[in-house]
Parts: sequence; C-alpha cells; structure tokens
Amino acid sequence: MDWELVDEFESGGRALFDDLTSDSNDASTAALVVEAARTKDRLDRLNGLTAGDADAWARVVTSEGEITLKIDSAVAEQRQLSTVFRQLLAEIQRRQGDRGTVGEADPLADL
Repeated sequence: MDWELVDEFESGGRALFDDLTSDSNDASTAALVVEAARTKDRLDRLNGLTAGDADAWARVVTSEGEITLKIDSAVAEQRQLSTVFRQLLAEIQRRQGDRGTVGEADPLADL
C-alpha cells in the first residue's frame, strides 16, 4: 500500500511500517499500521527525553538566552503510550492473522 505519509517516519517508525505493511491490508488496517509507526516514533522520542536526551523532544534557542522546558508527565505519557502501542499492534496482528495465506486451507473450517 502506497501511503504519502511514510516520509514522516523516523527509523523506528519506518522499520515498523515496512514490517507491518501488506498489500492485503484493508484501509482501516493500513491506517492502524500508520498510527502504530507514528506511536513507535513518539515512544522513541519519549525514551530519549526520559533518558536525559533533551534534544530528542524539543530544542528552544532564542537570542535572549536559555529557555527551560519542563515536562513533568513524560514518564506517565510514555507508560500510557506504551499501552496504546501494544493495543495497536495486537489489533493489527489480529486482523492480519484473520486473513490467512491466500490459497491456504483453513484447518478449522470443518469444525
């Protein structure tokens, strides 16, 4: 599936997008894949922020001096986003698993 948005991904999101993208994805599954890739990139940036890499999230430079950016809830947001990410991946896997392989017989069809 050819999405115009794929250029927005960083390396982690791009790798996930490439891994989960399939020509047999319907539009809603493809949209979930895009959102999962965006979420992966956000988690990577939050990880950098909570690990002390301030440039991972924001960098503010002015001619008047230093500006302090205080983010109190970065760890809570990271935890919340991790839960959403797991749910997105589970739903994508469920949908892709429901498809089966083209031409493959369903072993449970006769039950």
